[in-house]
Amino acid sequence: SVLIVDDNPRCLEFMTLAFTAQGGVHVAGETKPIIALDRIRTEKPDLVVLDVKMPELDGFGVLSLLRSEGNPVPVVMCSGSALQKDIDRAYAGGCSGYLEKPTTLEDYRSLAGAIVDYWSRGELPRH
Repeated sequence: SVLIVDDNPRCLEFMTLAFTAQGGVHVAGETKPIIALDRIRTEKPDLVVLDVKMPELDGFGVLSLLRSEGNPVPVVMCSGSALQKDIDRAYAGGCSGYLEKPTTLEDYRSLAGAIVDYWSRGELPRH
């Protein structure tokens, strides 16, 4: 199963549609990072796709809390920022992949396809 965490409802909808189109993957979404943390702890998804810039608690904070708890769930950070400092920070924090956020539904489908493809081979994409 995949849990997608993004405070932007449209981005969340596009990412959910894109993963659902891949077939064979249970997809859930969450717009609130604090609730997402609880869901990750209780639902134990196989993969988390996590937006970087969110109010209340950003993606780096969510990742940091997960890792400090010893939670090994693979996390792919997805952001509109392609700044090297953000990418470095994400990998230093223990993410499995960092990808630039798409802008169209077709790009979301391509991104989801790449993640599912890499995931099925036991490796996740790097930026």
